[in-house]
Amino acid sequence: MTTSTPDDKGGPLRAELEGAAFQADPHAVLRRLTDSGAAHRCEPDGAPPQLLITGYDAARHVLTDPRVSKRSERAGLEPGWLMSGVRDEIGIDYMLTVDPPDHTRLRRLVTRAFTPQQIEALRPRTQEMAGRFADAVLAQETPELIDGFAARVPIAVICELLGVPLDDWDRFRWASEQIVSPVAGSDREEAYVWMSGYLAELIAAKRADPGQDLLSALADDTVEDRLTDPELVGMAFLLLIAGYETTADLIGAVLLGLAQQPYLFEVLRADPSLVPAAVEEFLRLDGPVLTATERFATEDMRVGEVPVRRGDMLLVSLAAADRDPARFEEPDSFRLGRSAGHVAFGHGVHHCLGAPLARMEATVAITAMLERVESLELAVDAADLEWAPGLLMRGVRRLPVSVVVAGNSNSRLC
Repeated sequence: MTTSTPDDKGGPLRAELEGAAFQADPHAVLRRLTDSGAAHRCEPDGAPPQLLITGYDAARHVLTDPRVSKRSERAGLEPGWLMSGVRDEIGIDYMLTVDPPDHTRLRRLVTRAFTPQQIEALRPRTQEMAGRFADAVLAQETPELIDGFAARVPIAVICELLGVPLDDWDRFRWASEQIVSPVAGSDREEAYVWMSGYLAELIAAKRADPGQDLLSALADDTVEDRLTDPELVGMAFLLLIAGYETTADLIGAVLLGLAQQPYLFEVLRADPSLVPAAVEEFLRLDGPVLTATERFATEDMRVGEVPVRRGDMLLVSLAAADRDPARFEEPDSFRLGRSAGHVAFGHGVHHCLGAPLARMEATVAITAMLERVESLELAVDAADLEWAPGLLMRGVRRLPVSVVVAGNSNSRLC
């Protein structure tokens, strides 16, 4: 396998990243790459030359280097690659696809909704919803904790925050899964078109009859330096998908980890104040984003020992960086209380705006489950768990468990 300067020509490296072994255990594949170098070139057919960045220091460098852009056209390429193609396909812009100063302006307009004070104001309502979802899923004979719980908490919170009807939950989830799918196709295009059209209609309705939600505030025509209509659709588009998909995968990863580590489950149940620290370590160990969205080199440069040419696409593996042994001692082991420094939420100007919200939601969700369950075990073999495919996101699709419900005089294994 070629892992350094020589071009891969779209062969062994790209094939491995798209293969069954990577889907089953991406960390094992990424570790071999990290051990052999910080950057790894390949030349896939029908796309710009690519470099996969796996080292921690190299990842942080690429994520902050001013010679690296989110705009493919700044690197001399036609627009339309991967996520950046959304704006060309359906005419919307959003923060993931622009550089400063456009990015700075867009981010500033929504930052007020994600301040620590605003997040804390959401906590009681999040606790109420998490408790209701937990009670419902635990009443099932064999609780399934992804559809029944991990996915429901963040979608309920982000829909309420934005003012999006929760009745459209199933359709939003379908669209989100198609949009982050690794394979472009008619379903993904349909999802783009449906969601952008739905949001455009919703924004028009908010202007006619505004509420107390974030989308109404962003749609206010009287606000100075307001978002354009395409930017507004793009912002809602991004907040909905990012606000649901990544947090659902994070909650699922923590629940899976607790089911596989009974001692840790007991420690956290005895002292729920440790839950935020556990969430941080799960973010490092099994964060929901395997690879940051694409960037492009706007001039020749180097990443580690690997030369980078103008026009190269740079894919930063956050998962590999967060298990880099040069940065983390025993990186594949869970250590409660390990000092932070992970890049699970990215780094630099594109650091995830919703990170505080995701942390709060995960902490609330896990605490709600710990309050209600005395023991938690997988109801299937771990090898039989199904994972979302692709290089971008990682999340378990279904998580059937056996539990002993706390405080039940007829406590049963269910």
